Amino acid sequence: MLGAAQFLQLSDFHFDRDYSAQFGNIAEKCHQKSGVKRSKLGQFGDYACDSPKSLIRRTLAAAKEVIPNPDFVFWTGDNVPHIDDYNETYVELVLQTVSGMLYTAYPNVSVLPLFGNHDYAPSNAFPDHNCSLYSNIYKMWKNWIGSANMDTFLKGGYYKYAAPNNVTILALNTNLYYKFNQAIPTFTNPSDPADQFKFMTDTLDAAERQRQTVHVVAHIPPGVFERTPNFTWMLPQYNQRFIDITVRYADTIKWMIFGHHHTDTFHIVKDPRTRNPVQVYLMAPAVTPWFNGAGANNPAFRVFDYDVRTQQLLDAKTYYVDLDLLNKNASTKWQLEYSMSQTYGINAITPQTMNDVLNKIKSDDSIFLKYIEYNSVRWNYSMPVGKFRAAQLCALEYPDFDGYDSCMSNYWSFTSSTGSRRHSSQQRRRKRPQSQ
Repeated sequence: MLGAAQFLQLSDFHFDRDYSAQFGNIAEKCHQKSGVKRSKLGQFGDYACDSPKSLIRRTLAAAKEVIPNPDFVFWTGDNVPHIDDYNETYVELVLQTVSGMLYTAYPNVSVLPLFGNHDYAPSNAFPDHNCSLYSNIYKMWKNWIGSANMDTFLKGGYYKYAAPNNVTILALNTNLYYKFNQAIPTFTNPSDPADQFKFMTDTLDAAERQRQTVHVVAHIPPGVFERTPNFTWMLPQYNQRFIDITVRYADTIKWMIFGHHHTDTFHIVKDPRTRNPVQVYLMAPAVTPWFNGAGANNPAFRVFDYDVRTQQLLDAKTYYVDLDLLNKNASTKWQLEYSMSQTYGINAITPQTMNDVLNKIKSDDSIFLKYIEYNSVRWNYSMPVGKFRAAQLCALEYPDFDGYDSCMSNYWSFTSSTGSRRHSSQQRRRKRPQSQ
């Protein structure tokens, strides 16, 4: 296609240096706690645990085969595994290892690295001021981030990237707004942690005046986790302010791309005055297969097609591997799971086309089940019922908490379902998800 180009998104590696296929105990996060051999775990990981190095290597090799020369790579954070009692040195070693693997795979490509909420010691403790981790990781990522971004990165772990065609990409640290962020009581500016909201609006104001385009990429999105009812990410004041900025600069912002969920989903943002869709948040599934309490997933990465001239997203293609099959046969290939444009019959990814997709999901159970299949990257999926069905639909349509709460209070209106792949015993087994 004339003018079409591509970029790659990789998210939530959660690389576990201590995964042991031979001695690992699932009850101990697949770590070796003794010299006793146990039932052998998979060489490439287990749905109960985080990613061994072999899975990350295989992911990057598959991505390199699918998209050898992307315009850039969005690396949307969370590289440290879901473990306890690690220190800053451990974080730096993990980030150094994964950074090196990414550089080896894409040595001549612009990589935009981001912090995930686990990429700190302890996890979920990002400060809104200079700290040793910001400083050390800046040195590690300087060649990707650039010296012009030193001040904002040292202040709060965020920066902007000057892309071709007068395009700016805001690479944000939304972990600051996470409701589990232990550093919030120590914030020097609680109304605007690390002055990141001001950074956003200043950049967007300038772009608006000059009629330029801005893209936004971050780890944690606003909104609610779709697989567990009423499970929010950001503190309410930060969630709403982020959405308000999204609405105010809807004509300037083109892409808004996130990770963190570990699932494949999206959120529609509507203008509260007109209820017209003005933006869409796109969340990519994770590389780690880790079961978070609400479900696991098969490892995945995402390739976006976009129009260079208009900066319009044309398609999002998700590639995956069935982890069980990969563990049984190491030569198992990653494959295209689905194309968003082909599956949903759209010619571009816009707020309006994705709102149309949402309406199809709400009204057609066959399309809803297809969305559910992709939501977990084909892991043990079934048609959600009752409040779990409502949680999916309300999260898609209402990233604002008031709208979501109102939607959930009427969840009974969504419970009628005419088809199911399997009865939702999986839904009844779900627990409250852990911090992702």
